[in-house]
Amino acid sequence: MLCDIARNLADEKLQRIKALENDLGLTIVAFSCRSLDPAREERVRALMEEYGPQLQAEPAEPDEAQLGRIREAEETLGLSLVAVRA
Repeated sequence: MLCDIARNLADEKLQRIKALENDLGLTIVAFSCRSLDPAREERVRALMEEYGPQLQAEPAEPDEAQLGRIREAEETLGLSLVAVRA
């Protein structure tokens, strides 16, 4: 599986993420993920190891209620959401 920072989000998705950030008091990074065939995935994984991590932010520590809201938004938006310290 390959995940990268979500780009070109529809306005309603972006507004939903911003509203979630404001409600929770957290910074949220949205990722778009997709499956690759195994051979291609292995090549991408090797490249990623060579270049190192792209997102260099400390993870936030949301509580259970905040995590529940984030998971709910993930399901609705079809994205992976990560709370980070800004």
